[in-house]
Amino acid sequence: MTRPLSAATAQDLNRIQALIQAGQLDQARGACRQLLKRERSCGPAAEFLAQILLNQGAAAEAETLLRPFCRKGEASFDLQSLRAAALKALGDKAGSLAQYQAAARLSANDPIAAHNVAAGLGDLGRDQDAVAEAERALRLGGRAPETLLVLGRGLQGLRQFDRAKQAFEAALSVRPNYAEALRDLSHLIWMSTGDASAALAPVDQALAQAPKQGDLLLVKLRLLSHIQGEAAALALARTEIAAIGQDPRLALEFSWLLLKDAPADALAIAQQLAARFPGERLPKKAVVQALLALGDAKAAADLAFELVTEQPGDQQAIADLTSAWRLGGDPRLDDLYDYPAVVQALMIDCPSGWTHLTDFLDDLRTSLNSVHLLKAHPIEQSIRGGSQTSHNLVTSDDPVIGAFFQAIQGPIRTYRDHLGKGPDLLRRRNIGEHRIDEAWSVRLRPQGFHVDHIHPNGWISSAFYADVPPQVQTTDRREGWLRLGAPPTPTAPTLEPGHFVQPKPGLLALFPSYMWHGTVPFGGEASRMSLAFDVLPDAQPR
Repeated sequence: MTRPLSAATAQDLNRIQALIQAGQLDQARGACRQLLKRERSCGPAAEFLAQILLNQGAAAEAETLLRPFCRKGEASFDLQSLRAAALKALGDKAGSLAQYQAAARLSANDPIAAHNVAAGLGDLGRDQDAVAEAERALRLGGRAPETLLVLGRGLQGLRQFDRAKQAFEAALSVRPNYAEALRDLSHLIWMSTGDASAALAPVDQALAQAPKQGDLLLVKLRLLSHIQGEAAALALARTEIAAIGQDPRLALEFSWLLLKDAPADALAIAQQLAARFPGERLPKKAVVQALLALGDAKAAADLAFELVTEQPGDQQAIADLTSAWRLGGDPRLDDLYDYPAVVQALMIDCPSGWTHLTDFLDDLRTSLNSVHLLKAHPIEQSIRGGSQTSHNLVTSDDPVIGAFFQAIQGPIRTYRDHLGKGPDLLRRRNIGEHRIDEAWSVRLRPQGFHVDHIHPNGWISSAFYADVPPQVQTTDRREGWLRLGAPPTPTAPTLEPGHFVQPKPGLLALFPSYMWHGTVPFGGEASRMSLAFDVLPDAQPR
């Protein structure tokens, strides 16, 4: 039972609230700490402090603060919801959902609680459950466009594309300039039709009503970049430079678009952003990439090393650091980019229920083809000229797809044994068990390819080949092959691929998630179908 607040505590809480409302967050944070030092069980002070910490990006500290409150079983709905948000920010999707569900038990008929659970289910790829819970939130009276967005994403994962489109449109009817819903609607139109004009139409309509809204312009820039190419996006950015103004998101995007044609301008913009927002990592990463484009390997390595030191699991920062080390000839690259040591291509096992691997592959191709229902490549992903499945295959109820995840466990363990343990950024995580975080399938059409990229949320990444065109298996020009080592952003001098893997049916390539990888375009008439997933360690290093 919660004790009543003393007059002094109530006065302190009122002062903290006033500081927050006045935007004096540092003072409010300090006052919260002082109050909690005096009264460790003061839930309102913990709530204020956790909210401040989350807003400032200190999710780990917020979760540590809230954990004892929630474990006592006496935490309020708000405290439990804040801890769930902190766990989500830390990447613990399962823990976040469990905490949201615990909070919802305190408020069974609250549409906000139901929405939070629906969003958590969606994050885990449990689309059927997410749709059911989002619909329950709406029946309880929830009208938030965020709930309609969760509903639309779940329906898209269930491949109910018409209903998903209706949900995104419903979200926009409530909030016409809701950038996330607009992005998802435009992406779905593009993937369903391959029609650039139709995909851009909702964005252009929204911009006509709100031409200065930065997040809407950002949606259009990214759409253009992936549909019509970076040159089209850069041309729009140059015409909208006044609108970009001081908007840090647009300025950051502008910096990235300038890397190839005007790296010095890209560096100037990134450095200005880094000075304005010294606590933010993205501007610093933009500085690193501009330095790489200008050939200043030492300065790029120094800043990238700082970023990696702060967050050793940041795959993007590691990728940029390895590029800088490669440019500078740094021997520390050897542990992270020794291809024979960190890249393996292995045949998967034949899962139980099949006598021959070829029979299993026939069935797997049939199952994967049945879920490739979209026409065009997704936006903000690496593929060009093909389609990608719209739901997490880890959660698939298809027994053939389920058997695939049985068949890859042996090769993953073989890879981990080959990798070994060590203190470097890759091997230090090779402890305990592993889990498959997310999986998807890509079907490339002839002339299709993957642009070079990394997997920012992974540890070990993969490419499994379910269907391989004949010329990919016989070509001496590496058509359709996996290539590794070439960053997509410019470097001076240019860094070329350092390793190739030739696909063949049943082959699984495994490599570090920070390693740049893409594919070589291929000709002919047949498609190339792959399945990819990311592996994460179950036990994190201490």
